[in-house]
Amino acid sequence: MYTGYDPQHEAEAAMKRAAEAEGADRQRLIRLALAWHQLARDPQDEHSSAGRISRIG
Repeated sequence: MYTGYDPQHEAEAAMKRAAEAEGADRQRLIRLALAWHQLARDPQDEHSSAGRISRIG
């Protein structure tokens, strides 16, 4: 499914915003960047990762 977002670009943008932020906003933006980075890393593995998470919990 194509959403029109480039995960790598979004991850980089979130990290740039995090570098300029402070406190809770910085932490939130870092977590957001990590989430985008995870999507950019291996979008094909999306379903197998979800399966591992559901079996653990």
